[in-house]
This record gives sequence, C-alpha cells and structure tokens, in this order.
Amino acid sequence: MTERAEAVLEARELRLGFGAVEALRGVSLRVAPGAIHALIGPNGAGKSSLLNCLSGFYRPRSGRVLFGGRDISALGPAARARAGIGRTFQGIHTYPGLTARENILTGFHARMRAGILAGLFRWPAAVREEEAFTARAEEIIAFLELEEHRHALVGEMPYGLRKRVDLGRALALEPRILIMDEPMAGMSPEEKGDLARYILDIRDRFGIPVVLVEHDMDVVMDISDRITVLEFGAVIADDIPAAIRTDPRVIAAYLGGATEGATP
Repeated sequence: MTERAEAVLEARELRLGFGAVEALRGVSLRVAPGAIHALIGPNGAGKSSLLNCLSGFYRPRSGRVLFGGRDISALGPAARARAGIGRTFQGIHTYPGLTARENILTGFHARMRAGILAGLFRWPAAVREEEAFTARAEEIIAFLELEEHRHALVGEMPYGLRKRVDLGRALALEPRILIMDEPMAGMSPEEKGDLARYILDIRDRFGIPVVLVEHDMDVVMDISDRITVLEFGAVIADDIPAAIRTDPRVIAAYLGGATEGATP
C-alpha cells in the first residue's frame, strides 16, 4: 500500500482567497492513521483557513479534500460531521444553561435515527437509542474525568472544565478524525497539561487521529507525531518534530523568537 493510500484525511493543492488576499496557496496536507498532526505558523499564515476547508466551512477556489480516500470537496460541514470529521473551535461552543451531561448529549444529534414522533411517544426504538446515547455520554464523562461535574451548569464552570465539556461533545460524534483549533488558548499550564493528556489518550486509546492548531510550542513538540508549518498561505515544512525544531526555514519564519515555555 502506498503512503498516499494510507492517509485518513488529505488536502490536495488547496487554494483559497478573500478578495485580493490569498489565504491558501496550493496547500497540501496528509494525516496518517492514529497520528497527532500539528499545524503551526505565524498569525495570518492560513492555519484556521485550512481547518475550515478540511471541515467544510470554507469552499476552496481549487483543490480537493479526501477523507478515507473519498473526495468530500462538495460536502458541507454537517455532512462531513456525519461522515466522521469532528471539530472543536477556538472559542467555547457550549450551552451555558445546560449541564455538562446535557451538553455532551447534544453531540449525538448527528447520529440520531429515531424521528420526532418516535421520541415524543417514547416508541421502543427511540427509548433504546436514548439509553445507548446516555450510556455513551457517561463513558465520555468518565474518560474526561467530569463525574463530579456531570450535573453542573456549564455556564458556572471554570474555563478549563468548559473546554473539556466542549471536547466531550465533539467525541459524542464518534469521530474518525478530530480537528482542534487552538484548544489550549487561555488555559493555565495545569489545564494545558490535562488537555494534552486527553489528546494523547484520544489517539492511543481510541485510535482517533487529531489535526491540531496550537501556538504553545512546548505542547506541540511534546505530543505531535508530525508538524506542518505554514507561512503566508503556503507550506514551508512538513516533518517530524525533531526535524521541524532545527529546520532553518521554520526558525527564520516562526521559531526564532520562541523560548522555552513561550507561546508565540
């Protein structure tokens, strides 16, 4: 089997523009099975634009997106979520008036098969589905160590716990790949350490590959299997962390001013 055939998610020569601004200039990316693949680069390099193209929120001017070898370029965000592409965003996208468990349960909406009438009249199929989703939500709560907070309102939780609930809702989709856009922004060092552990567990225990945009270089170098570096909408490096750390192009473009513990 060729290396190309093994890619779980692949972008081929994506080009994206906003007026006269070229956000992506022929960007290609290949995510291997079970890999944590980080995207780094200066602000405005095109990282979030690439994630939005992968998850269907942006339609590139040209190029293709393949998922499991299937061309999904024409699919929107909802269809890609149903296909198995999970996504978390820079901000927190939870329902503050719902509990942690209720928020996680909302993540199962894309997998629901019973209709409104079946749920309203508590038909057996709807009841079985509800019980299965509730049991799976409890497994996610245990995995994310949220047992003490399952019935707490998310709006009253500390920031780090809310981010954890947001991750739990993404896991409720049973994704085949998880895309995370700056998941550790605004977190304390302790909260970052916890989330890094959960990301590693998602890869190791569930075999779910992760595409990660993150500015904390210590975290990126510690948990990534491969790193793609963007600058001005183009890929300037794609390699393992040890090679990226010493790549002169990357040092000049991005890492030159970074120090231990810094988050450029």
